[in-house]
Amino acid sequence: MTRNHILSLLTAVAMFATSADSHGDEVNPPKGFRALFNGKDLDGWYGLNPHSVAKLTGEKKEANLEKQRAEFSQHWRVENNELVNDGHGPYATTSEDLGDIEFLLEYKTVAKADSGIYLRGTPQVQIWDWHQEFDPKRTTRKPHLGSGGLFNNTPGQDGRDPMEFADKPFGEWNQFRIRQVGARTWVWLNQQLVVEDAVMENFWDRSLPLPAKGPIMLQTHGGEIRWRNIFVRNIDADEAKQILAGDSENAGLSAALTLHASFDEGLDADFSRGDRTSYAKQGKALIHAKATDDVKLAPEAGRFGGALHFTKKNGFRPAFKDSGVLGYNSETWSTTVSVWLRLNPDKDLEPGYCDPVQIIGDDTKKGFIFLEFSKDETPRYFRYAIRPLFEIWNPDNVSWADIPFDRRPMVQVERPPFTSDAWTHVVFTIQNANNKQQPRAGHLYLNGELQGAIEDWDLTLGWDPSQVLLVLGASYVGHMDDLAVFNRALNSDEVKQVYHLENGIRGLYGSAGH
Repeated sequence: MTRNHILSLLTAVAMFATSADSHGDEVNPPKGFRALFNGKDLDGWYGLNPHSVAKLTGEKKEANLEKQRAEFSQHWRVENNELVNDGHGPYATTSEDLGDIEFLLEYKTVAKADSGIYLRGTPQVQIWDWHQEFDPKRTTRKPHLGSGGLFNNTPGQDGRDPMEFADKPFGEWNQFRIRQVGARTWVWLNQQLVVEDAVMENFWDRSLPLPAKGPIMLQTHGGEIRWRNIFVRNIDADEAKQILAGDSENAGLSAALTLHASFDEGLDADFSRGDRTSYAKQGKALIHAKATDDVKLAPEAGRFGGALHFTKKNGFRPAFKDSGVLGYNSETWSTTVSVWLRLNPDKDLEPGYCDPVQIIGDDTKKGFIFLEFSKDETPRYFRYAIRPLFEIWNPDNVSWADIPFDRRPMVQVERPPFTSDAWTHVVFTIQNANNKQQPRAGHLYLNGELQGAIEDWDLTLGWDPSQVLLVLGASYVGHMDDLAVFNRALNSDEVKQVYHLENGIRGLYGSAGH
């Protein structure tokens, strides 16, 4: 985002917060905005649930539409400058069709309610009861990740789940700022960017683009919800062009970041352009991972805030799904993983190989990427390996340990700087895997300095993209903090920039970071 747009956001948020404190007889839009809800009556709104008429035609459709308009005032009312719904009935729909807009509103809801905001008559910016537990049998529903995502986008697509958790507790007002330019959507919830420049799919016909104009609709579903301070500002063609050009110019670390897990309050990622959920295997199924007696949250013990502490070698391995995060594909794949580790390898680790971080797919013979502490040497070696298809790296079908070091697709550090008294920053990159035309490589950095490269190898992998996981703590014993993933191979200057971030990865995102 350009500097002018950041200043515009901060100004709008400040004015919005000021207007929210005013509960007189008149609503007070921020400068440049106008009120869609007058705070007095239902003027400018009517009732419509588009799903109930989607398959109707002719007289049946007209009769249903008339019935919904008549029912609107039975379920919606105005009190204290608030638009209130009882949890039932048709959706509150603007009489006006809107195109490119900046949209502000506040809402407050109750437990077990489910709601959302339709843009251009299309579902939806989701509002959850975020206390609901993740159900592994309904993997596309993730209320625990919070509100603000484009719930009716295809699962796994950009914007489907919010990048950050930003909901306030029940009983408090939440603030949305939504920007819609063409089919591109930005959502801020309580001043945190939760959807950034994501294409909003046309739910009614995914083969068609989002309509150029349509109504705003406030969904009702299962519990009381209150709305207030509903303001809109039209965005003209010149500003729309500037917004799209300004955001596309952001090619720095912030734009490349796809996942950040601070481990301050849980195993789930704090920020993600895909699924923020941390998973663990239970048989063949993936369940929502929670801290255990062996893999604990360690408040204030991290490089930045809290940390994840693997207290002993065990089978619990938190993992993140690839979609929207690692970006694995069969044509050309580049990514970067950054993490801080604190341990004494020779004292803390138990016998055998130890992999603090792995990237795996549906079959290790189709590819296997890992950071590794060796099992036999003292001091233990530290390695970064990209094992492509089995027949490429191991044509003689021998064990990994029996292949000479210089014939393995890896970087090896014989005296790594790990210690239990200080944190070590580890970064590994993958560049142009699966690409036959471009140079393919992997690089390992420790504390901002290049340790070596995996080059002159055919880095072809054969994974099913839907099965790719970023796995943590395979036989690892020690602390881990500030895990991050980027959607390209960072260069050496950018790795140093990450290493020197004063407040860690969190400084790359949020209102100031965009």
